[in-house]
Amino acid sequence: MKPFKFIIPVFLLFCFVSSAGVLKPENFRYSRELPGPLAIGKIYKIPLPGEVLNHTATDQRDIRIFSPDGKLIPFTILEERKAAVPMLLFHLTIRAFSTKKNITTLLLEVPAQRMAMRELFFATPNKNFKKTVSISISNDKKNWQPVANESIYDFSRNVDLRKTSVSFKPVKCRWVKIKMKDAELPAGNEAIQLNYKGLRFTSKGKFTPAFKIISVSGLSQPSGTGKTITDTMKITDFTIQTDAAGNSILSFSSGIPISALSIITDAPAFYRSVILKGERITINRHKIFLAKGSFYRFLLDGRTESRLTLLAHPSDTGNYTLIIHNGDNSALPIKALKLSWFRRNIFLIPETKTVARAILCYGNLKIPAAHFDVSRFIRQDNWQQHKTAVINPKTCVQNPDFQQAEKPWTPDFSRIALTLIVLMLIVVLSIWMWKLTRN
Repeated sequence: MKPFKFIIPVFLLFCFVSSAGVLKPENFRYSRELPGPLAIGKIYKIPLPGEVLNHTATDQRDIRIFSPDGKLIPFTILEERKAAVPMLLFHLTIRAFSTKKNITTLLLEVPAQRMAMRELFFATPNKNFKKTVSISISNDKKNWQPVANESIYDFSRNVDLRKTSVSFKPVKCRWVKIKMKDAELPAGNEAIQLNYKGLRFTSKGKFTPAFKIISVSGLSQPSGTGKTITDTMKITDFTIQTDAAGNSILSFSSGIPISALSIITDAPAFYRSVILKGERITINRHKIFLAKGSFYRFLLDGRTESRLTLLAHPSDTGNYTLIIHNGDNSALPIKALKLSWFRRNIFLIPETKTVARAILCYGNLKIPAAHFDVSRFIRQDNWQQHKTAVINPKTCVQNPDFQQAEKPWTPDFSRIALTLIVLMLIVVLSIWMWKLTRN
């Protein structure tokens, strides 16, 4: 058992080095004043702007709030999400169908509960089509109100692009009328007519299969007061490189815990497949896929159809790589990136005394996350039930006396220390087993 004595010094060294010292405002790069007075026991809500999040860790562990005498004030950070009744997908019953002059008309009945709809989905097996869809609603099948005039399409012959839904403002109705027609004829549809001994034959070029609708579904509007507030911020401090295959590689860093990424470009028409990569910290720091999708913009029926946003997850380290597959096309001129995230709020409670003002400090990745008891009773599921007073942070002040904490902690250091301890345990156990085998 003597080999186990080697573990104790290593473990004590790890605990000693990883423990953080007493934090002071000088240990942070940036600060913002929170105007007071802040009364004891009262709950204050502080929305975190993008300029703050951009200079913090993605989990906001390097945020602290100090009183004028340098004491920490308890707080917790939560997303601005409110509970709501979820959306519901339901089927509409097709009651009538007719075709006249290349216009298909459907009459559909909404379920008796008359849920408010905001979107219709068309289930169809067809490929390579483009249809103009006009939607009207009624409660008596006499008075019809138009709600949408959009297009559904499938361009899978050329690109992986398909849209079979139509969105509109939430409405309640009993009946839905849909008029559908071809947006344009396929290219090369020259008509050919033959007449031979009384037999007539007409052809319009390539055969186009009949458009088949399997079902039509509606998406209800969520009820209740639930909503999620999303903030955005543009960034231009990114680098662009081109790899050997002609793909554009955009690299940038940000502490914002992104939920979506958008590009800003003046290109008039394009379609690009994209991949977003980031970093995860577990036993090892490694790159992972955060999102995969496409950006496009084109003109359709006099309207511009576009998708310039990619839903994503944040990187642990705030480092990102956006890969845009250009194929044989020239690179897209990217002017800026727009980062979106779910708004985060600080909930602050002065516990010991009323303070004239407070100081919000941030910007030091080498400190651990804060743990205050306030997070036990102000939570993601009940924060909206508490009465709060809103405080907006003042302008940023950069700290000229910035100093790292005396005993810094970082995820990288924790990973290395844990790896060393595991290796030490393996070596010690191997020696011990070897000695037992000899005996």
